[in-house]
Amino acid sequence: MRRHLFLLPIALIVAGIMGASMVGAQQSPAQPSDASQESVVTFRTETNFVEVHAIVTDDDGEFVQGLTVDDFEIYEDGQRQTPTVFSLVDVPIERRFAPVNADGTVADPIEPDVRETTGAFEGRIFIVLLDDLHTHITRTLDVRNIAKQFISEYLGENDLAAVIFTSGQQESGQELTGNSQLLMEAIDRFQARKLPSANRERLAEHLIEASGNIDDGTGQTPEYRSSEALDDAENVRDPLDLQRAFNVRRSLDAIENISEWLGDVQGRRKALLFFSEGFDYDIYQPFHLAKQASAVIAETREATAAAQRANVNVYGIDPRAMNAFGTLASLNGYSRYPQLSYQGWRGMGRELLLSQESLISLSEETGGLSVVNEGDLAGGLERILRDNSRYYVLGYYSDASTWQRDRFMELDVQTTRPGLSIRARKGFLPPDTESIERERQELLESGASPALIAALGKPVPVGDLPLRVFAAPLRGANDNGSVVVALEVDGSALRFEERDDRFVESIEVSVAAIDTGSRIQGGDSKTFNLNLEPETHERLIRTGVRLLSKLELEPGRYQIRVAVQESTGQSIGTVPFDLVVPDYSDMPFALSGVFLTSSDAAAFATADDQDWSGLLPSPPVVSRTFDSWETITWFAEVYDDSSRAAHAINYTTTIVDASNGRTLVQSQDGRSVVANAGRQGHGFTTSYPLRDLNPGRYVLRVDASTTVGNHNATQSILFEVQ
Repeated sequence: MRRHLFLLPIALIVAGIMGASMVGAQQSPAQPSDASQESVVTFRTETNFVEVHAIVTDDDGEFVQGLTVDDFEIYEDGQRQTPTVFSLVDVPIERRFAPVNADGTVADPIEPDVRETTGAFEGRIFIVLLDDLHTHITRTLDVRNIAKQFISEYLGENDLAAVIFTSGQQESGQELTGNSQLLMEAIDRFQARKLPSANRERLAEHLIEASGNIDDGTGQTPEYRSSEALDDAENVRDPLDLQRAFNVRRSLDAIENISEWLGDVQGRRKALLFFSEGFDYDIYQPFHLAKQASAVIAETREATAAAQRANVNVYGIDPRAMNAFGTLASLNGYSRYPQLSYQGWRGMGRELLLSQESLISLSEETGGLSVVNEGDLAGGLERILRDNSRYYVLGYYSDASTWQRDRFMELDVQTTRPGLSIRARKGFLPPDTESIERERQELLESGASPALIAALGKPVPVGDLPLRVFAAPLRGANDNGSVVVALEVDGSALRFEERDDRFVESIEVSVAAIDTGSRIQGGDSKTFNLNLEPETHERLIRTGVRLLSKLELEPGRYQIRVAVQESTGQSIGTVPFDLVVPDYSDMPFALSGVFLTSSDAAAFATADDQDWSGLLPSPPVVSRTFDSWETITWFAEVYDDSSRAAHAINYTTTIVDASNGRTLVQSQDGRSVVANAGRQGHGFTTSYPLRDLNPGRYVLRVDASTTVGNHNATQSILFEVQ
């Protein structure tokens, strides 16, 4: 099976965790606790647990709230089931915070430079699957604009989204992230490559064959409008039949892989936004004209079953909207047989219906919606958002002894209240329980705890152990990036054990940098053993523990995966952090990441093996919320290779009120650069006491520029004063 996703190589990371550690003191880790806590988003391991999401609407199409478990009936293959899980999911539609400019206009949102997990994942999950194999090249910009509109207008503060291409361009896509800028950059890499119309290709073949029969060498035109010639014309094959079927199977394979990837995330709808013109392989033709039909049908069944089994809801979005015939009508000739099934409006209409039927069927069978033949695509996107914001979750344990691997289990969800409509998935194919058990045993044999393995394999963050992560690049050796990763663990979540009037705890940290090809390009694994006196313990539980790591990475896009486990209570937290390491060797002028600390940084216990003297008064902090009595200090480097002439570098830092765009603080610094200085790095450190700032949100903007060549670079950080 081909993989089109950024599937994390779990076994490799687990091996990295178990193979390398840095231990601060000798201590045996505590045994796992039997206590467990179930979050809103859960990761169940029982293969016979069936979860159903029900969207209940009234006659006006409005969602109906206030229902209880007694208002529902679930039937599996006609047998009524007893729900053991029931809840209403009501995810608020929260727009991302955007600063206000001085003229009153709203600026673009600033991507946070800190990612955190403080509990159960409470957002929505969207997979943007761009079907470049089944989108006409003239609609490339249309798809880009529609998909980016969804990200910019409907992706909420706590939502996650991914961008995937059906053609398998893994390095062009984007892993699950909340970073809207990276998502839109991935969408901009979409390039449609749909094959020419099958009807057009068949007609072209027919016209070529017909033109060869016009002159038989005698100068006479033979009679070729006969029933035999018509039969021959109808039996002309699509010369691209094999490639067309292969493309359909690749798109279906992407849906299947996505579904398997999201399979064990429960408690949330998982929306697959399938931007496509639909599949153009005619499975209804006779076998000699569509020899790949059986394979396409089988793949369709497998993809649909995988989505149903994983509770992934497909939303087929046709970018053609109401202008579906625009690219179908481009034919370069016309047969003398007007009754041919593949020419004229008859052929175009059949081709259109065939393609849209695939989108409608995939959507309906998986509990999603299809957006086809609609002039209001924006309205369709808003319906998808509402669909994934309010719904009921019902779960039950199925009798696995009645399962058969290839027999479809029908689901029927009903309500005892009259006048209501319910939309839910229609059933599922049972999973291969033996294969699941084999994979589980293989992971267990790696030596890591089952909980850690499970956490590393989740597409969404695990928040049992609250933590925050910051990462930013500096220019390192050989023009690689020297990436500093800082994380802070909430001290109140650590389960210290008291021994001999001291408090002990062990924290295991794993950091892995995954590139766009799902390859591990760098990592770090450490174990920190804490053995604290009562006074230190009391202070630490009010603040937390700060851990720092450094990775040497080549230029490129990465997702930094951070996993932390505390030994006493076996709580786990994971955070994905998306990072771009610039190619500083190819940039005449660049600005590093901005590292921020505060006068209260020492309140956290810091495990740090790096020397920050001369750069910052204390190690970088990860929090972006400060008290008004604190002083913040920030550091950044400017990399200059802009000119061989003598010039100057101007460095300006500004603090702006995010509520009105008013500039409150501005400081300037600079460096003189002599002629022929070559590539240089210049560090700048600035401090500011927050006592004069009112509680609220602010933007720290760092600007650097040159006096020669008009080069400039900017970084912005959003922070809050309380």
